[in-house]
Amino acid sequence: MLVVVGANGRTGVQIIREALRRGRQVRAVVRDDRDARNLDDVIDVQSISYADPEHYSSLAPALSGAQEVIVCIDPRTGGPGSPLYADEAAPNVIRAAHEAGAKAIIYMSVMGAFRWSPNKMNRLAFHLDRGVRAQEAPWTILRVSTYMDEIIDGHVRPPDGGKGHRISKSSRYSPISRREVARMALDYLPKAVAGRQVCVGGPEIFTGIELETLLSRWRKPGRRTTKFPPVPRGDVSVMPESTHVTIGWTPQDHIAAFLDPTGTPAAATEPPPVYARPEPSPHPTDAGKDYKIQKPWGSILRRVIHDQLAQDLSRLGLSPDNVLFDFSRARTVKGGRSAAAHEGTFTAINNVRVVDQDMNICIHSGSVDFMRDKLAEEFRCWWTGDGIPEPIWRDLDMGAQRRMVALGHWDGDPLIEAFRKLNG
Repeated sequence: MLVVVGANGRTGVQIIREALRRGRQVRAVVRDDRDARNLDDVIDVQSISYADPEHYSSLAPALSGAQEVIVCIDPRTGGPGSPLYADEAAPNVIRAAHEAGAKAIIYMSVMGAFRWSPNKMNRLAFHLDRGVRAQEAPWTILRVSTYMDEIIDGHVRPPDGGKGHRISKSSRYSPISRREVARMALDYLPKAVAGRQVCVGGPEIFTGIELETLLSRWRKPGRRTTKFPPVPRGDVSVMPESTHVTIGWTPQDHIAAFLDPTGTPAAATEPPPVYARPEPSPHPTDAGKDYKIQKPWGSILRRVIHDQLAQDLSRLGLSPDNVLFDFSRARTVKGGRSAAAHEGTFTAINNVRVVDQDMNICIHSGSVDFMRDKLAEEFRCWWTGDGIPEPIWRDLDMGAQRRMVALGHWDGDPLIEAFRKLNG
């Protein structure tokens, strides 16, 4: 499961949108229900958890089951009047994510987060960063150059109707959109290296004079200077070539396309990969055979099925190491349920075998059941025999559990009946 902390901010919302578009299982974490309003049309309320990063004890329930975590609590994106996080907030999240078992943690930060920065928000970001770097955990810091919306809010069309700031002449910027930052964070997550700090920026670099010239024709007049802060002074640019090396592709969003308030920026033309490459590599349990029953799955769902069935082997007292799954004798269950998930379609099947690496010895043979909940963006499959696996059931939010109960397919299952008894 992917958990996004600070999911209600501008970057967090874009990461949630992109993760859901890719079919990822996502949990959004916000401070309280007042912070969840930006997610109303983005994610099901059952997938939102509440935790205050400044209070460590509140984080464990929200991060339970997290395999990957993206932390978006950078103070620079808050805007006037927004509460600022105390220094312990970021390290609290990193530590709690590590203790929850997360294998990869990306902390979203910014270029120019220095102790001596002339920009107050950058100085605050430095102290958050410092706490992250002190943690013994698999963190990676993704440093982002100037966000386009911060330039527009502070220098072109301030939301409070004030007069925009002028750009510092001696500075350099590489503006980047949040939608592409979201793609970058998710693309980089599978290959993130613990303890590394990487920098990303937009497709072009501007000197302060060049950016001021570009913005001046779009600047909205105002009587008093806006309360929205200017972007930091200095060189906070990142070469497009560096971003390409780090992420694997060059950003396509140019700030010029976002300046005209009457237009809509074109959609990104390059489809983002679901994993670090366009096609996921085969799972270690995948025998590499292409049987008719597997064709509707597609490459992504195929890997998900292998991965989830491999994880479920331990429940049967079997090891997922040095085994393969043999689908040569598998058949769809007569009248079985089907559902679309992860860009493929799965139907309940039987006669799936677990064999040794030489495919000579059958270690286990059984049927595969599954659940698919579109509202919660959940797909889970498991070996049948002992009912719904308790680890899977406990990992589902209550909304998904309630809909499984209502479906009737699992009537008589102990977990289903216990839910009915407890919840009426």
